[in-house]
Amino acid sequence: MRKMYLVVAALGMLAFDVSAKSECPNYEVEGSYLAGRRFSNWDIVPVSADVAFKRIKVEGVSSGLTIKSEDKDSGLLMFEQSVSNGSRGQITLPWNVVITPEGKNSAKVKVIKTTPSGYMTGEKFQKESMCAVINSATGEA
Repeated sequence: MRKMYLVVAALGMLAFDVSAKSECPNYEVEGSYLAGRRFSNWDIVPVSADVAFKRIKVEGVSSGLTIKSEDKDSGLLMFEQSVSNGSRGQITLPWNVVITPEGKNSAKVKVIKTTPSGYMTGEKFQKESMCAVINSATGEA
């Protein structure tokens, strides 16, 4: 089981550089290992919503995520990450990013990631990877 956790964590690190620059203090987790979990994090970044949208989109694709859909006018980016889940085979994890203006030169970036029941992951890793998404908006990825 530990081996599977390490493989999943290593694959997830490919999605975004987890050497996050800010603490991203708004981390939340809902649910459980058995029922599935919803991880979220948000922060205000010192760039416009348009700049944040473009940078996050480029970094996500460069990191190996697939764009499921996007709506620049609404500030919505939906990524997918394919990972191995042991005996359950390959699964797809959604990464939803919502970018909203917060004044002229700042934006709120919220990242939401859901995992299915029985999916092994660590909260520290989830917090760091979502923070890396937020930091990519500032060009610090």
